[in-house]
Amino acid sequence: MAARDRNPDDVWADHVRAECAKAVGEWLEGSVRLERPVRSLTSSELQGIAEAATSRWIVLASQRMAQAPDASGSPRLSTLLLG
Repeated sequence: MAARDRNPDDVWADHVRAECAKAVGEWLEGSVRLERPVRSLTSSELQGIAEAATSRWIVLASQRMAQAPDASGSPRLSTLLLG
């Protein structure tokens, strides 16, 4: 059975998820003791995690719009980023 070609938007979404997860991991490594249980994280720490992931998503979405303005997802990204 031949491998199915993946939709470019799905490939990009997988890439973005991996990059956001990496950003969260980097934030955790630099900001908290990783041996702590997740439930012990403070609201401020959870906000830091969210900010790390959101910031990475914004950078990647902006790059995608600049590199491929005619891609199928670019209008949605533009709406999300620019309002």
